[in-house]
Amino acid sequence: MPANSEATLHLPAASADAAREGGAPLARVDGVRFLGHREGVSSYRLPSGRYRLTAELR
Repeated sequence: MPANSEATLHLPAASADAAREGGAPLARVDGVRFLGHREGVSSYRLPSGRYRLTAELR
């Protein structure tokens, strides 16, 4: 993402803690805001940067 920008990510995941960035829970990454989890989808606000995301689906 370009500098000084944000994005909203909607990621299919089994739970709020199932989404990870580099092995750490995504919600605990500096600057990332957890927006909620509903019907199998976790939503986050991400600051500019590069991410390598994984998520458990079940």
